[in-house]
Amino acid sequence: MSFQPHLEFLQTGHDQQCRHTGQHSRLAPDSLKTQSLACGPSLLVADEPTTALDVTIQAQILELLLELKQREKNAILLITHDLGVVAGMAEKIVVMYAGLVVEMGTTDEIFYGSRHPYTVGLKAAAPRLDMGGERRLHTIEGMPPELTAPPPGCPFAPRCARCQERCRRELPPLRQVSPTHFVRCYAALGEEDRNGSADV
Repeated sequence: MSFQPHLEFLQTGHDQQCRHTGQHSRLAPDSLKTQSLACGPSLLVADEPTTALDVTIQAQILELLLELKQREKNAILLITHDLGVVAGMAEKIVVMYAGLVVEMGTTDEIFYGSRHPYTVGLKAAAPRLDMGGERRLHTIEGMPPELTAPPPGCPFAPRCARCQERCRRELPPLRQVSPTHFVRCYAALGEEDRNGSADV
C-alpha cells in the first residue's frame, strides 16, 4: 500500500482552474457533480465537504461522492474532522497533527487499533449514541503548537499524557508497525515494536 500522493493539476484548455468552495457559496449536489466531472479527474479532493451542512444535504453529498468514485473509478482524498464521515467513507486514513502525519493505516487499524495518543484522543472526543446524555465528552487538554515556531521534538508532547522526556527533545520517526499501519510515537511503540518496525 502506498500513501505517497500522486496529484495531478487539472487543466481546461490552456488555463489551470482552481476553486476553493470555502470562498464561495456551497455547491448544490448537481452543480458539484457537473464541476467534478468536467475534466475527468483521476483524483477528487473533497475538503470538508459536509461542514456546516444539515444532515440531509450531508447525506446527499456523501452519496454523490461514493457514486462518483464507483462510476468514474477515481480516487477521493477526503479532508475532514468528522470521524463519522471517515468511518463510512474511507478505506485508508491518515491522521495529521501540526502538519505532520502521526498515524496512518486502514480504517479498521485506525478505529480499532489506533496507537498514537492524538488519534486515541480524537476517537474519545467524538460523541457516541451509546454514551448517554449525562456523560461529558473527552477533551484533549492544552493548545496546538504555534506552527511558525514549532517546539523541538514531538509537537503533541505538551498535550500528551504519555509524554516521555525523549519526546520533548526528538521528533519520533514514522515507523511501520504492520504492512499497512504506521505511527509516529515513542510511547506508542513497545520494545518489541521498536525492534521489529522500520522507519519510513
